[in-house]
Amino acid sequence: MVQPYLEFETPLQEPFPLLAECSTSLAQAIDTAFEIARTTDPHIMLFPEFGLPGVEAVSRIAAHMATAVVPSARILIAGVRGLSKTEYLALCALPYSVNVEAENAPDHVTDAQWVNTSVTFVKDNAGALSLWIQPKISPSWTEENICHQRMFTGRAVKVFNARFDNGLPCRFFSLLCYDWVGREDGAAVLNTILEEFDQLCRNSNNPRNLQWVFVLQHNPAPNHVTFLTTASNFLSLPHPAFVQRHDAAVVMVCTAHGKAPARRDPHGYSSFIFGPRAPFDSNGCAPTFATQSSRLRKSTALQTCKDAVLREMGECIHTVEVRVPVSVVPNATDRTAALVDARTFPLSGNASVDPRLPGGPVPAVVKWVNDELDTVTDGDFIGTAIEADLKTAHGRTVNAYRNLKSQVLAVRVDVACAKRAGAVTKKGGPAPDPAADIDTAWDADERFSLQHVVQTLALIGGVAELDTLRSQLHGRYDTAGVEIGAIRGSKHSECVPAFRRLAEKTHSSIIFVSRDDNNLPILPREIAAFTDPGGGRGIKHTDAQTLLAKARDATAAEYRAFIMELLNVPDRSII
Repeated sequence: MVQPYLEFETPLQEPFPLLAECSTSLAQAIDTAFEIARTTDPHIMLFPEFGLPGVEAVSRIAAHMATAVVPSARILIAGVRGLSKTEYLALCALPYSVNVEAENAPDHVTDAQWVNTSVTFVKDNAGALSLWIQPKISPSWTEENICHQRMFTGRAVKVFNARFDNGLPCRFFSLLCYDWVGREDGAAVLNTILEEFDQLCRNSNNPRNLQWVFVLQHNPAPNHVTFLTTASNFLSLPHPAFVQRHDAAVVMVCTAHGKAPARRDPHGYSSFIFGPRAPFDSNGCAPTFATQSSRLRKSTALQTCKDAVLREMGECIHTVEVRVPVSVVPNATDRTAALVDARTFPLSGNASVDPRLPGGPVPAVVKWVNDELDTVTDGDFIGTAIEADLKTAHGRTVNAYRNLKSQVLAVRVDVACAKRAGAVTKKGGPAPDPAADIDTAWDADERFSLQHVVQTLALIGGVAELDTLRSQLHGRYDTAGVEIGAIRGSKHSECVPAFRRLAEKTHSSIIFVSRDDNNLPILPREIAAFTDPGGGRGIKHTDAQTLLAKARDATAAEYRAFIMELLNVPDRSII
């Protein structure tokens, strides 16, 4: 699944041409996708609406698929950027087996119209390649609110019939974005498709299953209640009865939020949606995709449907292995998530240094922490006496935390957040993995705790070299064998239980830095509560406000002396 970031020429005018640089990038993405496909060998490859930069890109894909390197029995479905009548004619005249319905033929397109179309490439078991052209039926408001040219409206949707390896039929069709929810001729496009197909099935008295629906989108609001409710109804409602959809999957193929990795609107949210009876487990927090998605989507419109949202919403290529619901044994012997293996690759094809695009699985905590680190700034250090050193230390800390192992990141954010210290183990058993609730619970408290950790390590690391990799807490001053721990809570007193949990993780001396909601200095009577649970003396306590105020008020020499004295912690004798 190719998830590109699209950049259009401005002003935005029909037929919505892409910037030349974007077209070049998308053409390269085709080559990258096929390079990845040589090792992953997917049955289906997907590009979103406007994902192919013109007729040349269609030829580029056809050339890839026609080679002996690409195995037979492969399907590729892609949206093509807006085409003029002349370009659409060229598309339909490509020197391949091109199939286009009579109602969608180029001679039905006027000079005052442009075409938004998808192309389905099918390489069959014999190695023969065919192309199926399907223009969009229902224009979105952007496409309807025209100044120059009207979008040509397609009149047909093809339902394809393939077979699984075991010989059972596998039926699918695709739609372009607004066709999923739009209305034409007084009826919802999707309902018309289902009713027409239902009538074909009734005529032969043969109910048929649908396994896949691919919705190719360039949609700034993929979580709009209408899009999600339509998916829920499609998978849940029994009518029309002869088109059976309870074991189907709706695949949302989306464009990216931006060129860089991201976790925010608009766009993004490529996903797989299954019906309520799909026998998948949705309680985990697997790498790369979220099955507990209502919080991520900010919507409960899918109701009891099973969902798997790919967390990366920036430009990338996703590869996924999808379980077919009907193939899963619905008991403990075959407990599984909908996606067995999900990986994320950079779109450019170059080796990525970003942990969110490793060419492999991305644990949820790695995605979450790296997204949050994108927003952590060093602005508080502006104007300080050692501003350059503090900013350098900030960048060093951020880079170090980006590349920590996921298991380490989960623990470090967990122990930095006082609110999480209240979690109790069940029946005396081991504590649950702190990363298990990222999709359902990690939010502002965890975010501010991570920011507190980064600022603390920068304020100390601007003077003394710290080791974040081998630390048992959040950072380590190896020269003196001192561990640095940072905890944030609503009040300093709320940090006490979290501090005790944190102190048990090391026998080294500790500098503990607390922070409350109002960033207030800690009172002497509050410090007394932070005693070593092991009975040792080797613990020093300060707070975020004291550290930052000293950096802003002191001279360079005074601040360096202050930090070095802070790091002079007695040995911690554990009794």
